[in-house]
Amino acid sequence: MKIAAKYVLTLCAFVLVAYGLSWAAVYSFWFMAFWFHSVAAVRIGEAVGSVILIPVRVLFYFMGDMVDQSTPLYDPRAYASINAALLGILSYFSCRGAMFKGSPPNKE
Repeated sequence: MKIAAKYVLTLCAFVLVAYGLSWAAVYSFWFMAFWFHSVAAVRIGEAVGSVILIPVRVLFYFMGDMVDQSTPLYDPRAYASINAALLGILSYFSCRGAMFKGSPPNKE
């Protein structure tokens, strides 16, 4: 049971970090404009934010007309949450092999 809890807690940690990154990516324009007062900083923040938001953009592209494409405008928290779930799960499964390499298998 302890091993399963370790995996679940690690997945939750990845999703929480991804939520923070996604939230920062959605509002990167405002953060950079407020803190740095520079067009160059705003553009760098937008570029980094667009890379972080790739999973949700790909999902919306493949869903087509099933999801309203104006979600980032009227509900940015939902947009960031969907991206956080996708980004957290993708990054967890990418890193899981390296993180738990020496762990014994779950025998329950």
